[in-house]
Amino acid sequence: MKLGPVSELTNKAMALERLSVLMNQKPTAQLNFGELFERWKAAVVPTIKESTSDTYIYNLKSYIVPAFGNRQVSQISRYDVESFLADKAKMFCRNSLRGMRASLSRVLSWAVACDWIEKNPCAGVRLPLAGSKVNRTVLTTQQVAALASRLEEPYSTLVIFLAATGTRIGEAVGIKWSDFDGNILRIQRRIYERKEGTTKTKGSNRSIPIPTALLERMKLLGEGEWVFRSQAGTPVDPKNAANRHLRPAANGLGIKLGGWHDFRHTLSTQMLKRYPTKVVSELLGHSSVQTTLSVYQHVETEDFRAPLNEMTTELLCDVTKLKLAAA
Repeated sequence: MKLGPVSELTNKAMALERLSVLMNQKPTAQLNFGELFERWKAAVVPTIKESTSDTYIYNLKSYIVPAFGNRQVSQISRYDVESFLADKAKMFCRNSLRGMRASLSRVLSWAVACDWIEKNPCAGVRLPLAGSKVNRTVLTTQQVAALASRLEEPYSTLVIFLAATGTRIGEAVGIKWSDFDGNILRIQRRIYERKEGTTKTKGSNRSIPIPTALLERMKLLGEGEWVFRSQAGTPVDPKNAANRHLRPAANGLGIKLGGWHDFRHTLSTQMLKRYPTKVVSELLGHSSVQTTLSVYQHVETEDFRAPLNEMTTELLCDVTKLKLAAA
């Protein structure tokens, strides 16, 4: 088969493109995944919410590019994707694997849209069995108080604030004094990877009335743009604060702590037993009530005590009545 004059086909890629056209095939770009990733960053990332793109880029740089960077995009198969995830399952939980799959799929789906590959090899790929997600601890009031007492400022007040309001750690460290109107706090930003950005969802933008006692304690942290700030005046870094302050304090008290999110988890679990789900959902800034119910509503062993006692009392009472009647 003649492809054309050499003057028109100056490299192998152009020759392959011409061949695919003559064979009535869709053109396939001859680029490796590393090159595709760079193109995707330049063209697509500016169109995505920053916090979302940061997650994709982290997964791509940390796990996917090292594995597929030098592979021709057109040569990446479903088997390659499944083998990659199976290997990572030895070290990571399902949530982490889900993030890797989503990040890889996002870039490859763009390659499909650009007609550089015919189909996304991630399509239909199921996650392998892996470890569970981080275990969350429902803390007692005494445990929260003990942690706060053991920590220095601003971490002590930060713990109390998180436990009392259920805000996400990124939202809490992103609070400025200008966000207050009296005692009403407007949650309208978060700090993610040390960068200021918008909240996680539209529903996360909300107003919270801060109890007077808590607000007065927060004011004792002093003046500055950010409420919870480092000595340099910048927002507290959640990762550094957890590793250097929160976890050592928790370990010293014998408290198993998954992380900052445990305080949000604790408040939501306790509030769902006392208040309407809609109230709890909007306080937490969830996009839907279903998220609140599916993620935060838990039944603990102690919750069984009252219904079991009630049922046992009724049964024993009825048995006693039957025995007396038979006698």
